[in-house]
Amino acid sequence: MSHLVEIVLDCRHASSLARFWEVALGWRIRPYDEAEVARLASLGLTPETDPTVAIDSPDGSLVFFLQEVPEPKTVKNRMHVDVRLRDEAHLEQLVRLGATVLSEHDGWRVLADPEGNEFCARHGGLV
Repeated sequence: MSHLVEIVLDCRHASSLARFWEVALGWRIRPYDEAEVARLASLGLTPETDPTVAIDSPDGSLVFFLQEVPEPKTVKNRMHVDVRLRDEAHLEQLVRLGATVLSEHDGWRVLADPEGNEFCARHGGLV
């Protein structure tokens, strides 16, 4: 049976954008073990310059990957994620981290992350 295992977001700076999405999703950036740090070092990289950063869902069933690409975002996303906010303070935290509110609707808002990737932020029990 097929099932979704990863969502990959192209970006310019994976490490810094991963910290934003870690807060937005309430998930955790995958820790770097010694073997991964050594692998990155062999490529002249560090966890701070890693071009692919994984954020794992709490149950491990899904990964949100940030993947650096050379070209900038130029048009509206063809696909986006919806995030359920804990409360209004969660929205305020995302804005402090660089999110922009693009539009407001009944019970949800369209936001852009610090690199301009659109996503929907919903309140409480709304789907």
